Amino acid sequence: MNIHMIHGRLVRDPELTKGNEDKNSRCNFTVAVDRRYGDETDFFDCVVFGKRAEVIDKYFSKGSEIIVSGEGQIRSYDDKNGVRRKAYSILVADFNFCGSRNDGSNTQAAPEPTEKAPEKLDEDIPF
Repeated sequence: MNIHMIHGRLVRDPELTKGNEDKNSRCNFTVAVDRRYGDETDFFDCVVFGKRAEVIDKYFSKGSEIIVSGEGQIRSYDDKNGVRRKAYSILVADFNFCGSRNDGSNTQAAPEPTEKAPEKLDEDIPF
């Protein structure tokens, strides 16, 4: 099985490339994922095609929180010096929105709560 699921934030705005038809749209983005222990972060290059590519381009930007699931793929290529390299990426099958709607882009302080906390009752609890 080759299934990957990550939860993190986009490190830059998604890059959308449109083809002749909607199904040919391609979106590349990178997600930073903090490791569970320690102060290290992993960066995952992701690619998505079709309508999903356009949705990610429209609704996500640098710093947006996202959950991505898909298939890991490794491709080989020769760099400009002729050295054989490998690039790892996640071919996105599905994604989920998470975080707030503004997702950190709103710099205003949160409004103060308008309701008072309930007062403590002196009655005994019947159960």
